[in-house]
Amino acid sequence: MTTEYRISRTEKKRRAKEIEALSQELASLPPAYLAKLPCDDFLREEIRLVGKLKGSSRKRQVKYIAKELRQQPVDEILAFLVERKGSRLGDKIAHRELERLRNDIVAVAIDQYNDRQEEGFFTMDRQASPLLQAQEMFPDMDIESIAKAADNFAVNRRITHSREIFKTLKANAERLKFTNQGG
Repeated sequence: MTTEYRISRTEKKRRAKEIEALSQELASLPPAYLAKLPCDDFLREEIRLVGKLKGSSRKRQVKYIAKELRQQPVDEILAFLVERKGSRLGDKIAHRELERLRNDIVAVAIDQYNDRQEEGFFTMDRQASPLLQAQEMFPDMDIESIAKAADNFAVNRRITHSREIFKTLKANAERLKFTNQGG
């Protein structure tokens, strides 16, 4: 039995706030940085317009920019902000994405455990979509260690197992980031 996990309304709101924080940061860019921003001309012009506005007009424009940003990948823009301004926004978003992935892995394990509880011995389906997503994100990661921690969490609900999953994901994200930077 495969269960599709949808993003909750709260999670959608949280993601929207992250993108709005990104648009706020973009609105504060000096013109020299704005000219080099890796985005299309339309978005660049909309960001430039924010500088001329005040009060509620500015807030509306920032929200409009956030709406436009939600419809496109923002990885290049985040990388640009980190490089030019030392922005920590990209790190915060990456951290939350890892938390979401960990939560998805744990949720699938709990659902599968609840479905098969009468069997006695429990192991999570190693082809569960969050595990496959983790494997796709981090090809060198030992997926079995994460699955075992998820198995243990589903059975005894000890937070240490959930933390173990997150630490493994975080370590792999750091390793991937380091190798991509040529370190």
